[in-house]
Amino acid sequence: MTFKKIRVASMGLGRWANVLADAAERGGKIQLVSCFSRTKEKRKKFMETYGTREANSFEEFLNDDEIEAVILTTPNYAHREHIQALSESGKHIYCEKPIAHNLEDSKIIVDTISKSGVKLAVGHSARRLSVCREMESLISKGELGEISMNESNFCTERGLELTPDLWRSDPKLNPTGVVIQLSIHHVDTLRFMHGPIKEVTAVLRNIHTKADVEDASMIIMEHDSGILSYVGSGWSCPWAFHMNVHGTRGVAHFRITGQQWRDPSKSPQPIRLYIDRDPLGEDTVSDMVEGDMFRDALEDFAICIREDKNPEVNEKIAHESLAVVHAASESSKSRKTVSVRDFL
Repeated sequence: MTFKKIRVASMGLGRWANVLADAAERGGKIQLVSCFSRTKEKRKKFMETYGTREANSFEEFLNDDEIEAVILTTPNYAHREHIQALSESGKHIYCEKPIAHNLEDSKIIVDTISKSGVKLAVGHSARRLSVCREMESLISKGELGEISMNESNFCTERGLELTPDLWRSDPKLNPTGVVIQLSIHHVDTLRFMHGPIKEVTAVLRNIHTKADVEDASMIIMEHDSGILSYVGSGWSCPWAFHMNVHGTRGVAHFRITGQQWRDPSKSPQPIRLYIDRDPLGEDTVSDMVEGDMFRDALEDFAICIREDKNPEVNEKIAHESLAVVHAASESSKSRKTVSVRDFL
């Protein structure tokens, strides 16, 4: 049976709008039909690149009945306003992570979507990496034995590019800095692999960037299951994305490059998963079947709309990950272990 493509518009039109538009075009379930930004030059460039039309105002965008769904890549602090307006117009929403910049807005979004009848998917895409899917499968099948801990890191140099005029430099608009920008990717994936997070102990610091936001963090988390997880993130050092899972029967680990993150089909080498079961022997190495996390997330979003299913990362799941981020911030400020439940 032929899948009827979802007619989708892009809103925001910054760098990440192009990443997701490219991912949508790599799939077969989304048709890009329109775009909106308050900047005319951005609309013109997006139209020329992806062959869409444009909306000249937000009101025109909202009243376009041909648009079934919207890929939303506006700044985090604007998500609540835009999601409320889009849902009221009956448009489904794929919102780039995080769901919001603060918990107050996030709670409003959760309530709004519950009453609206539209689908909201949030772009916590790292869990869709082929290697993360395989890692979760190994854990759930018990092939690594009983899991005791998970270590992960995510670093980029983007923090060094911050200037005072950018919203990411403002602690009110970008609270927790590197944690809400990078660490939250691993937070969602760790919750996917090991279940809900109960407590957080964290240190967040500004070390190198000129902006008044955190650019380095170390977070230790205890899951309801008793498993311990660690996430380290840096916003002022070269790219790094890796994970190590320790079980009684083996250790599984991987690292991925920036190219493998954005579009693995263009990477000169596959993502590899290493499993060490014998400290005196060699790792078992598995090349992952090529995946595409951004494409797959958007394809799932389209299927959920057509088949009236709940997106894998919906508003409630995204809110819970955001709660961990803000619990980490409070832990760093208070120098105490903090219960995540107090932030839900």
